[in-house]
Amino acid sequence: MQDFLGSLRRSLVFRPGGDDSPFAGIANKLGSAIRKSRIALEPPPPIRWRKGELIGSGGFGHVYMGMNLDSGELIAIKQVLIAPGSVFKENTQANIRELEEEIKLLKNLKHPNIVRYLGTAREEDSLNILLEFVPGGSISSLLGKFGSFPESVIKMYTKQLLLGLEYLHDNGIIHRDIKGANILVDNKGCIKLTDFGASKKVVELATINGAKSMKGTPHWMSPEVILQTGHTISTDIWSVACTVIEMATGKPPWSQQYPQEVSALFYIGTTKSHPPIPEHLSAEAKDFLLKCFHKEPNLRPSASELLQHPFITCNYHGSYSILRSSIRDSCNKMATYGMNSRNL
Repeated sequence: MQDFLGSLRRSLVFRPGGDDSPFAGIANKLGSAIRKSRIALEPPPPIRWRKGELIGSGGFGHVYMGMNLDSGELIAIKQVLIAPGSVFKENTQANIRELEEEIKLLKNLKHPNIVRYLGTAREEDSLNILLEFVPGGSISSLLGKFGSFPESVIKMYTKQLLLGLEYLHDNGIIHRDIKGANILVDNKGCIKLTDFGASKKVVELATINGAKSMKGTPHWMSPEVILQTGHTISTDIWSVACTVIEMATGKPPWSQQYPQEVSALFYIGTTKSHPPIPEHLSAEAKDFLLKCFHKEPNLRPSASELLQHPFITCNYHGSYSILRSSIRDSCNKMATYGMNSRNL
């Protein structure tokens, strides 16, 4: 294709009429487009990096702070060790497969409220995902440091979470593990949704096994996930409401009544109730939660609809408007990484 365009460009350049010919302008534009396309086709060089201190861990492996040795940028490194002789070999292989699935999804996602994918590095003894480093840590860790959040902060974080989910859902992706531990906060209050290990394309879930698999964290799981009657984007909406309760109380939903995960699983799967809604929340916040906690998944609002809910749209007074403006500006700057919220 490029050979053809090159010959076409040469034929246009040497048409009679000189530089003033209308063909000259076309040829120059075409040549510029070809040069740009060649640049775009070239894969970016691999990132040179160095691993630093441990900043988190989970069932999948560990997360380290790292440094980009070319730019000096701080990055996060999500690492799974590959140990062929290990007694946990089967577990390790499952973690690697999950990490590879996460890479497939992350590399195509560009949104200011989703953690930025930077690259992958495979070493002899590990598989590593290089990610944007978010300095504030997770909502879960902030709750541990500062206690429950005021409603103004809950609203700001929830709005950004819904914007990230709207982007995912519009592109046919269900996160399947929304909770405070998987939402990072930068130093300007801009949130970043992370940990896509459980995430799936809707088309991949349109199978008997895929739709009925149990993924997520028990206290944040919707009843249909626990009963394994199928995943839809409404699964994430239930978990959003659970995360709002987590931010409002500093504890996972249901944890006061059912601190053990097994007992929580059983109760959520069999009860017709929803998690207790904190009394101190506003009427708008309570209504928002009740809509998200509808037992019928198809009757829950979408992320786009929830962004129009009074809990999200009504304004608080005083310093909140300044906070909102600061966060909006911070997140808007992140959009320069090439966000296209409708097309992957």
